[in-house]
Amino acid sequence: MKRILFVCCVASVFAFSPALKAGGFEANDLGAGTFTACAGMFPGGVAPAPRSKTVQDICKQRGAQALFAIRYDTARKTPNWAAHVLTPQRMAQITANSGAMKRPKFTPDDQIPPDDQAIDKSYVKSGYARGHIVPANDMSWDKAAYDATFHFSNVVPQKQTFNAGAWLGAEYAFRKYVASKNTPMWIFSGVYGAVEDDPATPVKEGPTIGSTPNTPIAPKCFYKIIVAQPDPNGPYKVLASIFDWDDYAKRATWVNAITTLKTVKSRTGIDFLKGLNVENTHDSAYWNHDMPDTPGDCQ
Repeated sequence: MKRILFVCCVASVFAFSPALKAGGFEANDLGAGTFTACAGMFPGGVAPAPRSKTVQDICKQRGAQALFAIRYDTARKTPNWAAHVLTPQRMAQITANSGAMKRPKFTPDDQIPPDDQAIDKSYVKSGYARGHIVPANDMSWDKAAYDATFHFSNVVPQKQTFNAGAWLGAEYAFRKYVASKNTPMWIFSGVYGAVEDDPATPVKEGPTIGSTPNTPIAPKCFYKIIVAQPDPNGPYKVLASIFDWDDYAKRATWVNAITTLKTVKSRTGIDFLKGLNVENTHDSAYWNHDMPDTPGDCQ
């Protein structure tokens, strides 16, 4: 299988210095892959520090430019999170191509050992859909970029009602933010926890699906973070959201999952914007939504 590489967006978005330092672990201690070529996927050009030696950093590229970054967990056999950038310059193509791309089959990623990831049969009769972390539609400006999202390095077990409901609603909303604000935005999408059982089914499900060794964990909690810097000299604006795996509400209800970046950090242990100048309050006017009376959470 060919390694997928990417053509990208706005030069200024990718002009960050790739001064990646992996916190408690140096990148070379973490197995194959680093984020050096994917520095532009992160606000400030620096990736969050890893929390485990079971993670593998993957930078999807086409040519010399980055498409998206994945921090993949070889123990969970799913991504922990992924990061990508949306730009106004790509939105016209994304909008024009949305829904028009021929969907490829989901396939293993040749950058990950075969036993450390799912295969298509892992999902057959599992009760779970193959859920994208980086949305395929966000990469639909180009067929090769779109196809890159269909590797199992970018997929987690996800209930289809949630996948096509509130989760999809957040994806739509984030694309709309980029277009309406006319500014590039960084997006993190990730998971944590494990579904021990689905009470709606007569057969016990979880915490993994599939057959050994291709047994991805079904995540209990999902989150998204979108980051903007409308003033290059100003602070970063952030909207975060956390969802339960069984959030079966309609697309528009994604706003009920809005939460604080502090909550995401508390639940995941990941400081996505460490050391950056970040607004310390939710900007309801900028994001067009208030913080809910009960912010989104999952534990």
